[in-house]
Amino acid sequence: MFEDKWFPVARADELVLRHVFHAQLHGVELALWRTDKGEVNAWENRCPHRGMRLTLGINTGKSLKCQYHGWQFHSGDGQCSVVPSIPDGSMPHSACAKSFSVAEKNGFVWVNLARDYLSEPSTLVHPFSLPSSVLRSITVNAPLALVRAKLPGFCHYDRHVDRQTFQAQEDGLMVHVCWQEYMLQTIEVLFMLQPAHTEKTVIHVMCNQSDDELKWTRRINQALVNLKLELEADRQIREHEPLIAPQPVQALPRWLPARVVEREEIAEQVASFRLHLPSFNRFKGIEAGAHIDVRTPQGLVRQFSLVEWDTKAQELLIGVKLEPESRGGSASLYNEVREDSVLEISAPRNHFRLVPGKGGTLIAGGIGVAPLVAMATQLEHEKLPYHLHYFVRNIYSRAFVDQLNKLANVSFYQAMQPDQVSEQLNSILAKVTPEQPNVYVCGPKGLLDTVFKVIRENGWSHIQVRHELFSNRVTHQDEHTFRVTLARSGQSYIIPSGVSITDALREYGVHIETSCEQGVCGTCYTKVLSGNINHKDVYLSEEEKQSGACMMPCVSRSASGDLILDI
Repeated sequence: MFEDKWFPVARADELVLRHVFHAQLHGVELALWRTDKGEVNAWENRCPHRGMRLTLGINTGKSLKCQYHGWQFHSGDGQCSVVPSIPDGSMPHSACAKSFSVAEKNGFVWVNLARDYLSEPSTLVHPFSLPSSVLRSITVNAPLALVRAKLPGFCHYDRHVDRQTFQAQEDGLMVHVCWQEYMLQTIEVLFMLQPAHTEKTVIHVMCNQSDDELKWTRRINQALVNLKLELEADRQIREHEPLIAPQPVQALPRWLPARVVEREEIAEQVASFRLHLPSFNRFKGIEAGAHIDVRTPQGLVRQFSLVEWDTKAQELLIGVKLEPESRGGSASLYNEVREDSVLEISAPRNHFRLVPGKGGTLIAGGIGVAPLVAMATQLEHEKLPYHLHYFVRNIYSRAFVDQLNKLANVSFYQAMQPDQVSEQLNSILAKVTPEQPNVYVCGPKGLLDTVFKVIRENGWSHIQVRHELFSNRVTHQDEHTFRVTLARSGQSYIIPSGVSITDALREYGVHIETSCEQGVCGTCYTKVLSGNINHKDVYLSEEEKQSGACMMPCVSRSASGDLILDI
């Protein structure tokens, strides 16, 4: 297991725009890249699809494109956002670049392979005065311990150093040296060590002389070259196979505190909540379609789309509708949460992204307008064609009217009955062209069913529907008792009719993490090694369901026979 420490892996100026920088830390190859907005990513240098080096790929400014099959992985969460062979955009949610905690400070990029932090790590603080100039780094083919032992004797490699005044201090992976010259001027140099692998160390350098930086770069670099030649003399230098990095021992915490700074009634039984997060700076690359999990006062977990987000103010905006058949989730948020209340939320996730560079037709029903407001705003900002069609029961049900009024292409419909909606959708979808085939739908399941029905009846096969549901009515009709075997332990358990796999296994002492327990959020995603699955979730794509390789055990079950799970 890797040390829980931060290491410099590159100068900040080496991460130029539209470039992918190669680094190595403890034998793990890293792909470092910066988005056009300045966000820095540190990923393992392997495409999760075929293992191709990501440093051979293309930095698009928003995502990293692997050159092997053209898969693209989004900044921040590393999720797959484009698969050329899947034109309908139903991305495999499990395909994700492995990312590590990264921070940019003092002119360097720092990485911790072991943990992921919410804020700037205190371990970057050191006892030395901070020099002003970042100089050239140098690679030495020698173990970290040997390099660290030689650096306090830096004066032996620079003949201009006054040995009478030379002093050296060490603090972990940092070595600070200073001396006096030129009219008692104090020269300070800070060396920071990066253990690339067991036989290779990178020395990063800072100096307090900024008036003639080139001179000091040449002088200190020459001294380090002398040190390098001495250490590498008679050493056999060979390439080492890159390690496969394990997952960080502590991922980003599941729950983060968020204070409600504003609660406002925005429609009939709909309230908006503006949330302030002290650690918002850890959320990178948020785009339209993202959502968060919220732990309600009753302890239930529900998903809410982001309508707006403000990085500078460190705020998120969500909407909550009081559902008449609420099991205590939306009701407890709507009725109990007030301004200054503190909620626990997850980091934003996104399974509902816009197709890059393409416009679209947006169809919303009720509170489902939340992610589509963000999408319309993004499309308008990018000057891409769009039209948002919003279905509500009456004018009092319109949510986020202030945001909608700022958009150029919005149409309202007072219709929620299937026959009324179907008539309007015939007119709306008839205008969808093969050149702009993307239709985004969010709202009640009945709205989505009607969209598919209209498309099917008219034979509009060119229309590509992308959708998101945060509720799922699960029926227990025609269920039967079956057996589940856990492959890793070899234990088998009986799953009764009417009882979910996760609930049954919990009674046996086997815990599968769940969240929504409606087959919506994907938290309980489980690989299936054998068996015929009756999928009841709305999370997996049709392709994933047809593969039979995974399931959501909080709602899905066996269609016939027994199941073997990769647990």
